[in-house]
Amino acid sequence: MFRRFRNQTQQANLLNPAQLQTLNRANQLVAAGQPDQAAPLFAGLASTMETTNHPRRAANLHAQAAHAYADSQQEQDALIQARAALTLFLQYQMNQRSPVFYTNITRKLTAHGMKNAAATLAQEFGNRVGPMPATAPPAPSRGKLPTNCPKCGGPLHPNEANWIDANTVECEYCSALIQPE
Repeated sequence: MFRRFRNQTQQANLLNPAQLQTLNRANQLVAAGQPDQAAPLFAGLASTMETTNHPRRAANLHAQAAHAYADSQQEQDALIQARAALTLFLQYQMNQRSPVFYTNITRKLTAHGMKNAAATLAQEFGNRVGPMPATAPPAPSRGKLPTNCPKCGGPLHPNEANWIDANTVECEYCSALIQPE
């Protein structure tokens, strides 16, 4: 799916250097198997993005926090962050992102034995989240994506990537424009 280019100066203003450093640190902690330390960093950045009127960025950061809290077996915090992410995804009509996150977080919560949180999300959001988007594999000519964003360290998934043109992916976390290898 292709999206229009956003104003690049607008993209650069979303995170200040200290926030970008915090995001990098949180992603490094997750990669190092320390989601319990990364989760509050993601949650704090999400709150900051909400208060500075960047709700889409806040939604993705709440989602990262939810996953990190779930991986840390912190059920109530995972539920709080998942609710915040889903609320923003739905409010700002992030129609492709909401069912993917909903499916992934409920699956993760269930796998980690947090069935009450998964059931709560299903009850509150199950009928509001749309169907999973049809995913097409990236065209072979696009090249191979790096596994992480070179700017913020956020994970890149080829089947969920936001292709804004035939040769450019937008990072879901920091809005960096990435060329495949």
